[in-house]
Amino acid sequence: MSQICLYIPLEDYLAQWFVHEQGGNVPVQLTRGSVESKILEVFLAHRPIDQLPDTPGEGKLAIAIPSFRNRPPEVFNFLPKRALNSLLNILRERFDIQLWSDLHHFGNITKRQDELIYAWMEKHHIEMNETNWNAIAKRYQRQRDIYLHRDRAKKQYSRKKST
Repeated sequence: MSQICLYIPLEDYLAQWFVHEQGGNVPVQLTRGSVESKILEVFLAHRPIDQLPDTPGEGKLAIAIPSFRNRPPEVFNFLPKRALNSLLNILRERFDIQLWSDLHHFGNITKRQDELIYAWMEKHHIEMNETNWNAIAKRYQRQRDIYLHRDRAKKQYSRKKST
C-alpha cells in the first residue's frame, strides 16, 4: 500500500535540512513524538468535500502521514491552513535555533562567515549553491542582529542601573 502524504511548500534549503534531520528519506517519515508529528496528530482533519487532495510539485516536500491511534491517514489527511502555517513556522524556528546554536560561538572569533555557513550546509546535507547560501546567511544575520541588539540593550540597562 502506498503512503498517504502531505505536500508542504518549503524553500529548498529548508526542505533539504528537514529531510536530513528526519533520517534522509523522502517522503519524510516524522519522528514519533516530535513537534511536527504532534501538530499532525492534533490538527489533521477530514478532507472537505470541495477540497482536492494535495499533489506533488516543485517546491513541495512530501511528508508521510503517520498512523495515529483512532486517526487513520486514509480518513484524516487534510491539514487546515492555520495548522499548515504553524507547522511551517515551527520548521523555520527549529532551523534558526539550530543554525544559531551551531554558529554563534564563532562570531567573536572570525569576521568571515562564508566558510562557516558552507561548512554548516555540508554538515546538514544542504545543496551547495549561491541561492541556498544567501538565504541561510540572511537568516543567520537576522539572528545575529537580534542578539547584538539585545546585548547592547542589556549593557545600557546595567550601566543606567549602576549609576
